[in-house]
Amino acid sequence: MPQSPLPSAPAQQRLDMLNSVFGPSHFEHGRLVLTVARDVTGMMKLAHQLQARVNESFGAVVEVIMEHVKYEWWLKLHETTTTVGLHKGQEVPDCQVTNIPEGIRQHPYKRSHLPTLEVLLLWEDSSKMTKGHCLYTIAHPDVPSLDQVPAIFEQIEPFFAKRWLIVELSLGPPIRGDLEEIDEDLEEELPHDTYVGGGYEVTVLALHPYGFAREQKTGASANAPHVATCQPIVFKGTTDDAGRAKICFLPADLNKIQIAETGKFMSQEVTLPRKDMTTPHFGPTTVKISVTPKALATLRVFVFAMPKQLPAAEDTDGIIDWATEEREALPSATVELKQLQGSALDMLLDGEKTSALMHSGDGLFLVECGGIPEGCVSLAISCPGHESEERVVMLLVGSNDIFIPLKPVE
Repeated sequence: MPQSPLPSAPAQQRLDMLNSVFGPSHFEHGRLVLTVARDVTGMMKLAHQLQARVNESFGAVVEVIMEHVKYEWWLKLHETTTTVGLHKGQEVPDCQVTNIPEGIRQHPYKRSHLPTLEVLLLWEDSSKMTKGHCLYTIAHPDVPSLDQVPAIFEQIEPFFAKRWLIVELSLGPPIRGDLEEIDEDLEEELPHDTYVGGGYEVTVLALHPYGFAREQKTGASANAPHVATCQPIVFKGTTDDAGRAKICFLPADLNKIQIAETGKFMSQEVTLPRKDMTTPHFGPTTVKISVTPKALATLRVFVFAMPKQLPAAEDTDGIIDWATEEREALPSATVELKQLQGSALDMLLDGEKTSALMHSGDGLFLVECGGIPEGCVSLAISCPGHESEERVVMLLVGSNDIFIPLKPVE
């Protein structure tokens, strides 16, 4: 007999609930409308205590707005509309305590029972449209007591379980190449470029437990989750031009921030315990991560016409030093870097098969990104009226000058 499927982990259930209310993107700032019947005994004191709790815990996330209603006024309006047969009019926007678009709620005075206490959360989605969700409500004649404030707050608190995390990436000191000389007398570290840039993925792994072993059933009906089921909940973000990734996630007691390896820097993983995160009252948690840049090589490709008579090279065993010779530049040439599958250049090109070098004048071609990882690369050179050539070269950290003479088409 097949076993019944296991229920979702508690953390996943909470995340699903939040996503069903707010969608995949969570709000950053909102408004909490606290509707209270001020002429009901004890309600104002209860509302102020609840307001204080919300401000203390989530003051940086939501603005608490008090909305006072009166049961006496609701009763007069209800009796008048019932006796005369008139319909209750529309809500006047200028009389609202804050902007509450039509359709989010039914105004307290238009309901069949006036709420003695209600908590309404308002926020703007990614399209700047105001959304709303009722977190708690109790209708007259029911009246909550003062000692119920902690229980009411417990119903509100889960909707603020997500936290905003800002990951700031910067480049650490560069790795020295194997052939670079190290000045042991240099006491201070040389300045280096720390700019990372945008488009890099940041992953947050929230290591929530599936449950606890003591809560599992015993005996033949035991159905404990397999270890493969107990996977972390994954949240992703992408860095902007400033190298900052902003991620909203459901934190666990232990979380991990992962930076994937790219053609520019090495992979990195940082542990983020919940106890080290800032509380919502103080805004998002900011984590600065210094990634280790890969050893980069600069590449300059000189493309010129092969002379009819090659320069003498008897003293250099037939190797021509083109840097010291006069060259006829070919500015109309095209130079492309071709990826070698699985190489660091493959990561740099991000799936593209080729990357064209930029012509800077006088037959000199440069890599637009400034540097590429050391190792083997393939160069494809073509020019109208000349034979094309493809060459694999080994680049080392530092400056690499490649001279490509092209033979004219006969």
